[in-house]
Amino acid sequence: MQPLAILHHSRASTASNRPPSLVSCTTITGSLVSTSIVDQCAGYPLLDEGADGVLLLPDLEVNSPQYECAFWFLSCDFLSRDESEWKTHCLSHFRGKAPPRSVQCPLCDWCRSCDDDGLVAWSCRMQHLSDAHLIFGQTLRTSRPDFYLFEYLWQQRIIGEADLKELRGGNHNLNQAPANFVVTNHRSPRRERGSDRQGVQHVSARRRQAS
Repeated sequence: MQPLAILHHSRASTASNRPPSLVSCTTITGSLVSTSIVDQCAGYPLLDEGADGVLLLPDLEVNSPQYECAFWFLSCDFLSRDESEWKTHCLSHFRGKAPPRSVQCPLCDWCRSCDDDGLVAWSCRMQHLSDAHLIFGQTLRTSRPDFYLFEYLWQQRIIGEADLKELRGGNHNLNQAPANFVVTNHRSPRRERGSDRQGVQHVSARRRQAS
């Protein structure tokens, strides 16, 4: 019976007696980035130093959204950076009458109905436009036509029959403001059209007669 051969494994000369590292890293032996132009690169301060020496985050310059009239399709070019002023102006287009109790967003599928108060529904619509669209720079000029709102304005005699027909046309907006358009500030257009729409109040003409 021959004796069993015993094999001895010798450690490589490069082996280490230390436990293996759990972190894998690579040593960079060279760099291809030139530092000769470092003085030409503009830096951006990440933190500002306060009066007491404490580092603070700088104030970010956030541009307020530009609010355009929700009735732009009536040839109203009102623009404002003030949300409250924008809401007040848009509400004035109803001429003191209650807004519709069912509203929808012209930029997405959002909709809301309030059986008791149209003012609540309209306020929700305006807030939705502000928070979901206008704050991100979206414009109502690219919105889809709101035929329900067109019809409601005509039923309330805010626009005439000719206006409704024009809104239902291919462009879905008026080339001129309705005859009973009232100026609410200096940035809104003031135009007077013919008297072919019976039953629609001609506010501009009434003011001239009163004077």
